[in-house]
Amino acid sequence: MTGRHILVVSIPAWGHTYPMLSGVAELAARGHRVSWLATGAFEAAIGKAAEPVRYRSPMEGVRADSRNVAEVMPLMLEEARAAFQALAEFTRAEKPDLVVFDVMAWAGWALAKKLGVPAICSWPVFASNEHFSLNREYVTFDEQAMHAMFGQIGAFIEEAGLHDVSPQDFFESDAARNIVLFPREFQPYGETFDARFTFVSPCIRESEHSADADWLRAAKPLAAVSLGTIYTDNIEFYRTCLAAIDRLGWHGAVSLGGTVRPSDLGPVSDRVLLRDRLPMIDTLRHASAFLAQGGLSSTMEAIAHGVPLLIAPQMGEQRAVADRVAELGLGVMLPDSFTADELADLLTTVTRDEKTARRLAEFRRGMLDGRGAGEFADAVETEL
Repeated sequence: MTGRHILVVSIPAWGHTYPMLSGVAELAARGHRVSWLATGAFEAAIGKAAEPVRYRSPMEGVRADSRNVAEVMPLMLEEARAAFQALAEFTRAEKPDLVVFDVMAWAGWALAKKLGVPAICSWPVFASNEHFSLNREYVTFDEQAMHAMFGQIGAFIEEAGLHDVSPQDFFESDAARNIVLFPREFQPYGETFDARFTFVSPCIRESEHSADADWLRAAKPLAAVSLGTIYTDNIEFYRTCLAAIDRLGWHGAVSLGGTVRPSDLGPVSDRVLLRDRLPMIDTLRHASAFLAQGGLSSTMEAIAHGVPLLIAPQMGEQRAVADRVAELGLGVMLPDSFTADELADLLTTVTRDEKTARRLAEFRRGMLDGRGAGEFADAVETEL
């Protein structure tokens, strides 16, 4: 296929960036010109796969409570406004042939409408159709707040010159073509998604070859602990995990997320590695269990390395992931509160369970076929 210009639009969140990196790099390797909206800390990673379209995001560095829809939705609209302005300027001289936009990147959907070019929606979270929707089943909306929000969306639509688009259309950002960045088997009601949805093998990152790799390799058994990048101030969660790990005599690798300091946790043994941000792939390559919040991207990375999951969801989307992990026998959802002794017992049970190990091995075989990047690129080229 003759090289075309593809514009990728995502939000500044690693769980929405990592899953597309190798697929975008594959498109560039096939001779396409690929541009990708990028801000601040994300520019270096994106720049390895595509031509960065620089802008300043109001979302970067802001810790909005995404459990509170009334708090996060205005921030998402600010992000859409800033991204749309940058993209409109970038495309003024040349329209792209296709826009690939993250399901939360409203600006990408709006730009494609404005330019009249085809668009593909990418889903690093559970996809939605008439049979399943995260918003319907796992998110609580405040009717008054949403009414006010739709008024603000309407104002933005007018600013953008999208006069034939309703606030509901903008909020839903439906696309005729969708790429779901994980296996159909993991999607709730996956069998009900029609030909508009292409499920691809996950694009799992390569090893970081970090300075901690030798320590992680020698740490056996090893429990990896992370609350992702948003809900990282739960000191009691970290303390309980460390106490459980200590009672088992295990090693622990803990990602503190930059908000909790090592001193906040008190003294820890030399069997514990504390980092603001763990080299997660190096860690999962040697982990016996993953205690995490249930981000879908990190969940896929754990499964790809055969690591059983113990999920402590912090929001509705993560509770949906935890439910699916439990349904598929790939781990457990932790209760809302638990003691170190209870967690130590769960760690022992989950890591020794033969059914869990067998299910992880089966699921892993289907994921590690090396097709993820190629499948993503194929789906984009099909739309072109």
